[in-house]
This record gives sequence, structure tokens and C-alpha cells, in this order.
Amino acid sequence: MKETNSDKTAIVFGATGLVGKVLLQKLCTTEIYTRIKSIGRRSTGLTYPKLTEVINPLTDPEEIREELSGDVVFCCLGTTIKKAGSKEAFRKTDLELPVKLAAIARENQVKKFIIISSIGADAKSGNFYLRTKGEMEKQLLEINIPDIIIVRPSMLLGKRDEFRFGEALGKVVMKVLSPVMMGKLKKYRGIKAETVASAMINLANSDEDQKIVKSDELEEWGKE
Repeated sequence: MKETNSDKTAIVFGATGLVGKVLLQKLCTTEIYTRIKSIGRRSTGLTYPKLTEVINPLTDPEEIREELSGDVVFCCLGTTIKKAGSKEAFRKTDLELPVKLAAIARENQVKKFIIISSIGADAKSGNFYLRTKGEMEKQLLEINIPDIIIVRPSMLLGKRDEFRFGEALGKVVMKVLSPVMMGKLKKYRGIKAETVASAMINLANSDEDQKIVKSDELEEWGKE
């Protein structure tokens, strides 16, 4: 059941990324939330009456403890090993930081925490990226937040501010294969960043208690 005309505050991390930017725009134009906080390393460049930007390097989450207060946190943080510079730096952004933010959110009595993970995330995976995402999920689920939802999109479709060759190539392949990916393969189809953003908002504004939402399920949740 969806709620309307409420006085709520939403907090967004990673609002300069592919999904995060679309998510922030949607949040700022919906009537569900009266206050939106974007907390990140740089400005989004967006201006809305109910949007407040908090610029912080996020090297020490304790610095933004007071800002991490509201009704729901949307965490869209994520990088690549290449951009991060090392596996250790990657883990700090994609595992350690989200877990620390979730812990502070719990202490500040935030009721919902919704985060983007990845299809195939598995703490026991032999793939470093998927293992890191799986470890992040495991640690988050151990934090006693009343409602935590992990979304696992497949390859994200949309235009990034930065060019990623491997991702660009993957998108071309995905467009060719998606029409024949049926049944169990359906969850591996590419998914639009806009669809993921809409799904996250709809999940936040529902009584859904499902902890992990897979990519094909996001397609349904993302319908307007």
C-alpha cells in the first residue's frame, strides 16, 4: 500500500552516478517527500526547492552523522576497481562505506535503507567484484534496520558522464541478446537506470518486506 501527502525526508548517496542522478530528479518532483538531502563528494548541479546538498568527501562518515537523519536512505554508491585505483579502495567505497552509513542510519532511527548491489552478488564468489558486493549485502542484513531492501540490477542501460569501454561493449551485446533471454535468463537482461530508480522509489513507498529484489523483479517495480 502506497502512502501519499506525507511529510518525509529522503537521503540520497551517490546522486552523481547513473542511477543516483535519475533517482534524485524523480524524488525532487514527487509529492511523497517534502525534503531531499543529497550527500556526496561533489555537487549534482541540480536545483530544486526541497533539495539540500551536503558536500563531503565521505572519508569519515561520522562527519555527516547529524545529516543522516530522515525516513529513508537511498544508497547508490558504487565505483570500479580501475577508477578506485585498487581493490582496497574499491572495497572502501562499495563495502565499508555503505555498511558504516547503514549503521549510523540505524542509530539515527532511519526506518528504511535501500541500496543498489549487483546481479550475481555472492559473498562466496570467486569473482572479486561479486564477492565484495555479496559481503556488503551480508553485513547490511546483519544491521538491525527495520526495513532494508537490496536491489540487484543486471547491466545498467543509460548514458554515464564518464565513458567505460567494457560497459559500452556490454550494452551493445546486451541489446542484441535481450530479446532471446527468456525464463531463467530474463533476470540477466539489461535494465534502464530510470527503471531502477523508479523501482527504488516504489519499493520505499510500499509495505514490501522482501530483502533482495532481482533485476527482472525491478522491471515490474519500476513501472510508473
